[in-house]
Amino acid sequence: MIEKFIDLHMHSTRSDGSFSPKDVVAHAQSVGVSTISLTDHDSVVGVAEAVEAGSAIGMEVIPGVELSAQVGDKDIHILGYFIDPDCPDLLAFLKKFQDARIERAERMVNKLNALGIPIHLSQVLARAGDAAIGRPHVADVLVEQGFAFSSNDAFYKYLGYAKPAYEPKYAMSPAEAIEVIRASGGLSSLAHPVLYARDDLIPTFADAGLDAIEVMHIKQDTRAVQRYSQAAEKLGLLKTGGSDCHGDRRGDAVLGQVKVPVAFLEAMRAHLATR
Repeated sequence: MIEKFIDLHMHSTRSDGSFSPKDVVAHAQSVGVSTISLTDHDSVVGVAEAVEAGSAIGMEVIPGVELSAQVGDKDIHILGYFIDPDCPDLLAFLKKFQDARIERAERMVNKLNALGIPIHLSQVLARAGDAAIGRPHVADVLVEQGFAFSSNDAFYKYLGYAKPAYEPKYAMSPAEAIEVIRASGGLSSLAHPVLYARDDLIPTFADAGLDAIEVMHIKQDTRAVQRYSQAAEKLGLLKTGGSDCHGDRRGDAVLGQVKVPVAFLEAMRAHLATR
């Protein structure tokens, strides 16, 4: 009997992924994932489509989101699971984020224009469509217009941290993100902690109401999994995990490569039932 596994971290074309929500579900099924959560950046627009696609093939899709937060100059991402995607407070909060993302894109375009690169905000908005607009969409336009060889090249030359067209995101604290997720009925999890190199912050997040740590992630090796599992156990937090798949146009389609045990999901359900 083949052991089931889950994947609770992935993105679609509704943020910066290259698979549509329904294609995320289809790809997950093709690689043997039994349950997924769609966690687009600062957006729940694709949740209904993913849930419907999952229902059609008998796959559970947990409504999710990945909220952008900041501590000093460090970007921190907080995942939300079992959220109500129709929660008015959550939608109002995300609308604020969407507006801020458009303003950020406009500032990046202005910086690029000042560098002699004549792209327009309308091109970036068209590339994003109804997705949560971000740097990858600006990078796509730079590639399409011949100002970069690839998305990675665009980030290296212009859009990466400290590069000439970089602009910071709208800032909120991790505590605010945790509260927004809780208010929408969900559980919060610290995404890919290894990328921050700030393990000292995790107890502070736990004190703010964090529910879980993403102990399994495509960027976290066996030693990191062990370290963050121990941190979760010490702080009384749940464990989550996922591939952080962005499709096949922003690197490899890694969905299914991080085999998260079903027991993680069972523990999350049990914890949610006690609220």
